[in-house]
This record gives sequence, structure tokens and C-alpha cells, in this order.
Amino acid sequence: MSKSSAKSKPAAKAKTSAGKSATKSVGKSTAKPASKPVSKSTARSAKTPAVRTKASAPSARRPGKPAPTATTARRSAASSAKTPKGRAGTTAARPAAPVKPAPAKPAPAKASPAKAAPSKGAAGKAASKAPTKAPRKPAETPAGLSTLDLARERTAGRIKRAVRRVVSTVADAAASALKPAPRPASALRPSEKKPRAERPRARAGAVPGVVIKGRMGPRYPEILSPGALAFLAELHRRFDGRRRELLAARAERQARFDAGELPDFLAETAEIRSGDWTVAPIPADLQNRRVEITGPVDRKMIVNALNSGATHFMADFEDANSPTWSNNIEGQLNLRDRWDGKIDFTDETSGKHYAIGDNPAVLIIRPRGWHLMEEHLTVDGEPISGSLFDFGLYFFHNAKALLAKGSGPYFYIPKLESHLEARLWNDVFVFAQEKLGVPHGSIKATVLIETLPAGFEMDEILYELRDHAAGLNAGRWDYIFSFIKKLAKRPDYVLPDRGQVVMGKAFLGAYALLLIKTCHRRRAFAMGGMAAQIPIKGNPEANEAAFAKVRADKEREVRDGHDGTWVAHPDLVPVAKEVFDRLMPEQNQVDRQRDDVEVAQADLLRLHEGSKTEEGFRLNIRVGVQYVEAWLRGRGAVPIYNLMEDAATAEISRAQIWQWLQYGAELENGVKVTPEFFEQALGEEMERVKGELGAEAYDAGRFPEAIDLFRRLSLADAFEDFLTVPAYKLIA
Repeated sequence: MSKSSAKSKPAAKAKTSAGKSATKSVGKSTAKPASKPVSKSTARSAKTPAVRTKASAPSARRPGKPAPTATTARRSAASSAKTPKGRAGTTAARPAAPVKPAPAKPAPAKASPAKAAPSKGAAGKAASKAPTKAPRKPAETPAGLSTLDLARERTAGRIKRAVRRVVSTVADAAASALKPAPRPASALRPSEKKPRAERPRARAGAVPGVVIKGRMGPRYPEILSPGALAFLAELHRRFDGRRRELLAARAERQARFDAGELPDFLAETAEIRSGDWTVAPIPADLQNRRVEITGPVDRKMIVNALNSGATHFMADFEDANSPTWSNNIEGQLNLRDRWDGKIDFTDETSGKHYAIGDNPAVLIIRPRGWHLMEEHLTVDGEPISGSLFDFGLYFFHNAKALLAKGSGPYFYIPKLESHLEARLWNDVFVFAQEKLGVPHGSIKATVLIETLPAGFEMDEILYELRDHAAGLNAGRWDYIFSFIKKLAKRPDYVLPDRGQVVMGKAFLGAYALLLIKTCHRRRAFAMGGMAAQIPIKGNPEANEAAFAKVRADKEREVRDGHDGTWVAHPDLVPVAKEVFDRLMPEQNQVDRQRDDVEVAQADLLRLHEGSKTEEGFRLNIRVGVQYVEAWLRGRGAVPIYNLMEDAATAEISRAQIWQWLQYGAELENGVKVTPEFFEQALGEEMERVKGELGAEAYDAGRFPEAIDLFRRLSLADAFEDFLTVPAYKLIA
């Protein structure tokens, strides 16, 4: 029964308790238990609460229509005992073991719903059409009502009471069967339901224990299919406990650093570092990785990146992606469409057609780190790990198609802090391959070394993943952020301007060389860092100067021994490719062993020399706040001052401000960094940003929230591990 028809009934005091139960169960279409015991014919002829709650009365009949006969009433009652499956009037699933009540009165032996259906009396037809008419009050017994009419009324009343008892009994059984906690939204009573924008989107055939809280788009069920949800649920139940234990171990380790301990190579894993072992063979389409482009998983970016001329494309669900529900699910749809040959599209604004060319880049996926959650999907009442969510959906939908096309399920693994976290990923890979019948070792993972503790465990990380490892990547921006974070309580480790913390020097130079040596010794690939420059339009001189910096950086990488590098913009692909083609004519240089490299603990902790400037401080404010504001609006890769920035830059910016505030750093011009100076600079720099963007664009953004978050993180007594964790609460 529709909501409109429910409103057209008489006052609630005219209903019996059985009628109320039936209305809740059937009228609101929540539990839908009545589809078996109540037939469509019975509902129409007797006007039961499954279809109507208004009592039948002669005055409700339309003029000129004959009243139903006693025979019609008997046939209708008989049809209720032979309800065919699939009748209208109910919309939810039947309970697992429905109660089949006895019919209200014995039915004639030859009566059937097929015969009863055409016998619509005036009352039945009025019931089917009453929602379009204004409600009428039940009439008193008309003057001159015949004895036959009174008999008909009593018969109709008995039928209605019997059917109400049937519906009430079934509703009670359904309510009992639908009690598992937490109940899906479809089983909630109307008073318990959340607003449409907030309540979980339960789907038919949903996996027990799994609740989707995000809004469902037109194609979302293709990704959030019952099979995929069951796979995610099993990943969560098997591995989330260990994930939480490892995050607790991170916190315990950080407490030791805060107490004065310094990161160092692990004594208990010395045999692994000295052992003679290598990773498993690496597939042919990962042998030549000289230029990899990175970016978020929106449809246009995927097509452009695949056509960019890069050898590989890292499709990013992590730092270059704002993890809104729509970004994540539509990103999965886009990646599935790529392997289904359906990624082509025409931009509605420009009319430009986008399609994959003849030699697309090899696809590698970066899921979120172990610390991030996907709040829009819960398993047994707990949000699922963002890592398991991103990995699980991509692997479930694409692994076999990838292998059939001669490629494979390839991943970048971010933010690891120990070899034990790598071991967890390896166990996830082993289980996923066994579960879906994919050959062991099909998954290949490249680990980003972008945390200070991981810099001391490169051998161990490769060892744990040796059947699935493809290499390591020098994630230098996050590595700088991690250096500040892990040594946050040490005033002797305060860094200069982030622009002066460059590759090839101090701790960054030592870590890059150790990464190359470690990878090549283990027959894995050593990938270089990001070139974030983007073209400077309208200024050829500035553009060439920026590209010259890219060339110099890539020349350093290839001479050190890297097998490939990263760029953020398609226009940088030919720049980087020219350098690697010129200096590395072979597919890779894994045969180039760097036995000359010796890196000790002190080398990985050596500070960069440089100054602390007011311009550097203010630049951190402008870049950090602008990135957070864009992230809150759903953009994870943001062009700011001719650089393509992601979350790593914002993390460095706010971390450095926090560090300088914490220790009252003195700037080059003599200004001391205090909370008062920070507040002054924050206000002034936001006025500058408003002038650069224009007042209208600034006011239309989410700057108040971004400023508030950036201020709180910068002035906090304790350092917040990741800004994306509190920021996620503003978009989830």
C-alpha cells in the first residue's frame, strides 16, 4: 500500500490492534511477510488491511454498481486459503520460515483464485480506486437497509476480521524472523528510519553483517555485488584484527621514539639482511617501468594517463584521491570499464571524445594505507579498512580479466612502517588468490618506502613479500613528513624550509641509495620519486626553467641506479622518457649492483642544512590550507603554484609549521615562530589566497572548515598522525 493510500484511511481509533500490526507490516512495505497468506483477490473483495484499512460500507460504493453477493464473498474467502506466490501488496522478503495460518472459514472445494478474481463487486472496485478519491467517513446504516444487505455487511465484517488476524499473525512471525542486529534499514519501523540521505542503502540479497551506508548510484550495484560484498566481509573478518594490532604497535613504537629512542636496523632480522635470497620472477609487462604517471581514478584522468606515453599508470585511491564515497565507487567502475573495453566517453561540457589508444600504459593500483577507514561500508557493525576495501573490490572484479589479457593484478602499497605490516599484506594476497582461484604469485606489489621506520626495514619488507614483490619506490614527500613526525619530540631534528630538503643530500640521499642497493640485490626494481611540475602557460621561460629542474632530477635518479621514475603531468612524460632513454637504453638496470653503497643509522638520520625563512613558513600555510579546502570538496590532486600537489605536500606543510611552533624556531629575518605570529600569518595569507582566487570563488569554497582544521592541527600539543583522518570526518 502506498503512503498516499495509507493517509486516506479513517482515524486511528477506528482500527483494531490487529489492523495496526497489519498496517505497519504490509502498508509500509517494510517486512513484507503477507505475500503468501493473503491473495490479491481476497484483498480486493474484502478490503483487508493489506490493501486498505477503511471499513467497507455501502455508502462507499460508486453509484450504479451492484453490491457484492454472498457467493462472491465466499469465493473471496476461499481464495485467501490458496494465495498464489508473487501477489501484489507486499514488497519485502518473506521470513525464512513463514507461519501459514488456517483460513478464516472453510472454502468450497471447487473455489479458486482464478474464478474469484473476475468477480469484483462494487466494494472490490472501490477499494482499488479509492486512493485517487478524497477519503469518506463511514456512513451510518442507511434507512431502508434490507435484511439481505445487513447479512452481507456481517459477512464482510467477519471476512475482514479473519483476514486481519491472518495478517497480524504473519506480521508477528516476520518481525520475529527479522530481529538480527544490527537490523538493515528495510526492517526498521517507520519511526526508526533515518532520513533518506542518511540511512544505509540495503540491497536485495545483501550479505549478512554487511551494511552499505553510502548513497547508491545507478551503477553502484555492479561493484557492490553480493559476491564482492561477501569477499570484502571475509577479508575484514580474517585480517582486520591483525591490522588493528599492527596500528597499536605503531603507537607503541612512536611512544619509544618520543621517549628518546631513535630508529635503527633491527637486530632480530639481521639474518634476513645478510641472507642470499631474491624475489620471485617479475612479469614481462613490469620489466620496463622507466616512466610512470600517477593520478586519481576519475574517468578523464584514467584515459589521459593511459594514453600519455608513460609505460605505467598508477591509479590512486590514496594521496591523490579525496576518499568520498562517489570518488571511490565510481573509480572502481572506471577501472572495471577499462578492462571491459567500455572506458570511452564524451565530455558533456566540451564535447570531446575520450578513448584508449593502441598502446596504453600498464595499470597499477594504489589502495589506501592501513590507517585509513571506509566508513560507508560496515562489517558486523565496524567500518572496513580502506586498504581491504580498495584492494578487495579491484581484485575481485578484475584479476581474472587482467590475467586473461596477459597482464596481472598489480599494486602499489603505501605507508608501511614495518615488515610485519608487509607480512599482513602478503597474507591478504595469498588468501585472495586462493579464494578466487587465481594462481599464487599473480599479484605483484611495489612498496612505497615513505616512512622513516620502513627505511630501516627495506630488506625485511621485500622478504615478507618475496613471492609478490616487484620493487620499492622512493616516496620522498611522505618520507620527509614521516621524518618530522617520528622525531617530533626531538628539538635537535628540526628541519629547514621544505624547499631546501632535496634529494641527493643528507638523509634523503642516503635512503635513495640504500633503496637502489637493496632492490637490485634482491632482483627487484628501484623506482624514483615524483616530479610534480606542471606546464606554466603563457610563460615559456618559466616553463623551461621548471622542466630543466625535472631533467636534472631524473638524470640524478638514473645515474644513481633507479629503474624508472614518476611524473604527475602528461607533459612531463617525454621529458623524463628522454632522460631514461638516453642514459638507460636497456629495459632496466637491475643488474647494476651498488655494492659501493654503505648506509648506517647515522646516514639515515642526517639533517639537511638550510635556513628557516618567513616565506617558507607562509608558503606552507597557503599551500596546506588550499589543498585541504580542495580535498574537502572531493579533489585529491590539486594544481597549486605550478605544482600538482597531493596529500603528502599538505602533510609536510602542516608538520613543519607544527615543528617550528613547538620549538619556537627563529626565522632567518629574526622573527620567532609563536602561536600569535602563526595566527597573524594565517589571516594575512588567507587574504592573499582570496585575492589570487577571487572573492567569489573563495567564498564558494570550504575555506572556513579548512582553516579551522589546519589551525587546530598546527597548534595542537600532540602531533596528529595524519591530517586525512580528522579531515575524513568532514566528508564521510
